[in-house]
Amino acid sequence: MTSLLRGVYIVGAKRTPFGTMGGKLKDHTPTQLAVVAGKAALESAGVKPENVDVCVGGIVNQVAAKDSPYCSRHVALHCGLPQKTPCLNVNRLCGSGFQAAVNGVQEILLGNAEIALTFGSENMSLSPFILRDARFGVKFGLQPEMECSLVATLTDMYCKLPMAITAENLADKYKISRQEVDQFALRSQKRWAEANKAGRFKEEMVPITLKVKGKEVLFDTDEHPRPDSTIESLAKLPALFKKDGTVTAGNASGICDGAGSIVIASEEALKKHNLKPLARIVGYSYVGVDPTIMGIGPVPAIRQLCEKTGVKQNRLHI
Repeated sequence: MTSLLRGVYIVGAKRTPFGTMGGKLKDHTPTQLAVVAGKAALESAGVKPENVDVCVGGIVNQVAAKDSPYCSRHVALHCGLPQKTPCLNVNRLCGSGFQAAVNGVQEILLGNAEIALTFGSENMSLSPFILRDARFGVKFGLQPEMECSLVATLTDMYCKLPMAITAENLADKYKISRQEVDQFALRSQKRWAEANKAGRFKEEMVPITLKVKGKEVLFDTDEHPRPDSTIESLAKLPALFKKDGTVTAGNASGICDGAGSIVIASEEALKKHNLKPLARIVGYSYVGVDPTIMGIGPVPAIRQLCEKTGVKQNRLHI
């Protein structure tokens, strides 16, 4: 929980289009996706790679590809940062990309850096199946058990609950109906459709060139949204995790592949390198909650942030 007294600014921000599970980006590693976003963010900011002091990347699934444990390091090198640049992978689960930005801010506040390249990148499609206990042999007559690393990642073994059930618990606790959840999901789909049609994502998005059947194809639109959804079509979908529950394939968070990157700079760096800020970072906050209702986390975090920074909730637009 911190209110920033010194000037820290976002000077560049880019993202890839997001692919759906098993979709167009299924074979692109988290490192490859983050390199695309990182290079574009640096270019849009007008920041030379040699002027970046630190690289921090948020990545949860560090078994998605062979080099995923080295993700931030390899992203830095592929983006042209000097070999001496320190790099760090961070994991705060769903908030890992945000945490990478927070770490970049902290490095600047501590005087360790003037410019930070930060990113979040995941390829959930590449989540492997794992054969545990095979290294030292399996007892005669026993069948090795295959584990899906994606399902394991989306399950909190402390409370023995998958993420979707924690959402169901919140629906029960706050008496949120299936219809309300579907209406909220539909609003998201329609808002995406309107924004996409108006070209509002073009400036923030960097297209990826794919090879499909030997031909180059430009992937420049988010793949996962379903803009043709209707309240009737959503209502027909069955609840997947609980009888008469609220979570369905139509209203749940998507399982996607993609990356986003922001370049963060100090006020001194703005003047030194003639950089133009997109936004000033005012503060950040994180709070732990009961793991059985994991999804409520942003509520106390936002309240704490407003209290610390003095920003009223009615001033928040997103």
